[in-house]
Amino acid sequence: MTQQAAPQPPLRDRLKRAAGRSVREDAMASRRRSGVQYRLARFYLTQVVLISLTTVLGVMATAKIIEHVLVKQALMLEAQHFWQLYDRQPDFPRPNTRHLLGLLDDPAHAHDRIPDAFLNLEPGFHRVPLGGDQPIVYLERRGDLTLYLIFDERRVSALALVFGVAPLAGVLLVIYLMSFLTWRKSRQLMSPLVQLAEMLRDVPLRETGTARPDFASIETEADSEVAVLVSALEAYSDRLLDFVVRERQFSRDASHELRTPLAVIRANLELLSERYPGTPSVRRIEDTVGDMEALIETLLLLARSEYKALPSDHLIVNDLVLNLVERLQPLAQRKAVTLDCTQRAMLTLEVPEQVLSIVLTNLVRNAINYTNSGSVEVIIGEQEILVRDTGPGINPEELERLLRPFERGQGNAEGGHGLGLAIVQRLCEHCRWELEVASQPGQGTQVRISFPGWQRRGE
Repeated sequence: MTQQAAPQPPLRDRLKRAAGRSVREDAMASRRRSGVQYRLARFYLTQVVLISLTTVLGVMATAKIIEHVLVKQALMLEAQHFWQLYDRQPDFPRPNTRHLLGLLDDPAHAHDRIPDAFLNLEPGFHRVPLGGDQPIVYLERRGDLTLYLIFDERRVSALALVFGVAPLAGVLLVIYLMSFLTWRKSRQLMSPLVQLAEMLRDVPLRETGTARPDFASIETEADSEVAVLVSALEAYSDRLLDFVVRERQFSRDASHELRTPLAVIRANLELLSERYPGTPSVRRIEDTVGDMEALIETLLLLARSEYKALPSDHLIVNDLVLNLVERLQPLAQRKAVTLDCTQRAMLTLEVPEQVLSIVLTNLVRNAINYTNSGSVEVIIGEQEILVRDTGPGINPEELERLLRPFERGQGNAEGGHGLGLAIVQRLCEHCRWELEVASQPGQGTQVRISFPGWQRRGE
């Protein structure tokens, strides 16, 4: 059965890697869509479109103004002029030009032949179907006389189109050309900055040999602002890299220098325990040495996790908590504290076992140390782990202070370094766990660690 189930983990790992690649690709595409060059191109494209729309709408508005204002005003003035001449000379001919035709309906004398489509029109302007076209017809009455002015704007519209579209095309062409040249120049100016941003964003930080970017590949003009920025970043990268190298070297040296004397103390404590069994002072030293070993291991783990991903383990949390409760029972008994584990569900996770063990050890040990009498309960739920105690509790104002390093609460007679909650918070942030602390004076403290769904097995 084990051999049949073996192919499943690689498939799951491949799915996780594929999902990770998909997320990274989506993030890179999102960065490209929100980059400076993309925004510049979008700005210039939007500018060109708006200018084009404004110009086209302006020409259309001008055409409407010519039709509804200028043409109609000209027809009204033409009719007024005709009536003035007609009063002086009744046989004055009606207008008859290439674009304008006048018809007069005079019942007392011979009049022009009026088309049937004009007979029922009211005074004013109309568009009347005539010979396949719809010319503008202006009708004006004076007594029994009716004047029809028919204006054919097709040729005028054609001229307006020619003399309007040609300048419009020229203007738009100049706008497009200037926008393109401006965008191209801005792209050339911003290109080094974009390259620099992409280089800094994609720098691998896991290894010191590749953590320092190669700024020589960025082409910049001498004495330009970008060149000054690149020079400053080079100096900053060198100082930062030296700092990281020194910190990692210190972590390696501290691991050796601190573990060696603790190992010597541990060996001599075993001899003392055999010679003086059950001595409280010896047990106290043993507990202190154990705390120091756990603290050193935790600090080294935090230092490694900053630049190296911690491997995840298939972990049954119930077994880990039961072993932890059994290991800390002697400390709880010396404090006259009842330490229990309540299993409400079987919780299985894909998380680093060492990290979860350090987090729970710190929480349970703190709960025992700060509970002078009463009980400490570790509750395992379907999505979280709760550590609940009946200690003195914490004021809400003091709770934020306790989450900072080297800060300790009141009422702890067991000593300590004030790093417990700070380490727990830092490890939870690194592993994407949600840490919630609820406490009231006189009502104890409850700490909840919630795990995301992608870390829980079967989800």
